[in-house]
Amino acid sequence: MKYVYRIVNALLAAIIFPVALLLEFVLVRLSTTLVDAGIEETFTLKQIIGFFLGTDTIVGFTYEDIKSSGPVEFPAILDPIKGELIATVIAFAIAIIAAIFIIIWSICSDKRIPVIIASVAGIAAVITMTACFNAAAAPILDGTINVVKIFSSGWLVSLLGEIVLVDTLAFGGFHNGMIIVFVALLVWTAAFYIVEIGEPKEEKAPKKLKKAKK
Repeated sequence: MKYVYRIVNALLAAIIFPVALLLEFVLVRLSTTLVDAGIEETFTLKQIIGFFLGTDTIVGFTYEDIKSSGPVEFPAILDPIKGELIATVIAFAIAIIAAIFIIIWSICSDKRIPVIIASVAGIAAVITMTACFNAAAAPILDGTINVVKIFSSGWLVSLLGEIVLVDTLAFGGFHNGMIIVFVALLVWTAAFYIVEIGEPKEEKAPKKLKKAKK
């Protein structure tokens, strides 16, 4: 039974990776003041990684297209939310590390407390990551930061910044999937505890009998 517990633990924790890579990572919804219409795009982490590796495009652009216009640097316009973005990345990394720890621990041991701690840490990391990303998105959504200026500058961009509005900038749902996986790990561990409590415990042989056997 303990081996079943460890195998299921490792498999559940491994689900974190396809969830993070393949589910919708970022949801962006743009609208314009000129017409009553908008554009909605979602991106997966796999697409974003592929964009920087040159194997995928985002909104028709490749990483090479951006590099051809000059050196790629962190946009100065995003400096006010740089701390929140870094915190988002760190929290995401902690959640991934928690999943990796659970996989490795489940291979090596059947003790449950470390799995519970890692699962709780993973949930806390995902919640923190979401809060930090929402904090970073707030100035963009209220117009304090004009994202159009990230790509260019000049009077035309200033005009576009007044016309193009960012209505939504949020995680696309992958974070909910990660929380579900960590909660499933906690539920599975709790269920195993309940089953283990119901199993008859082996009676220990009296100490005198043990000595006689020796």
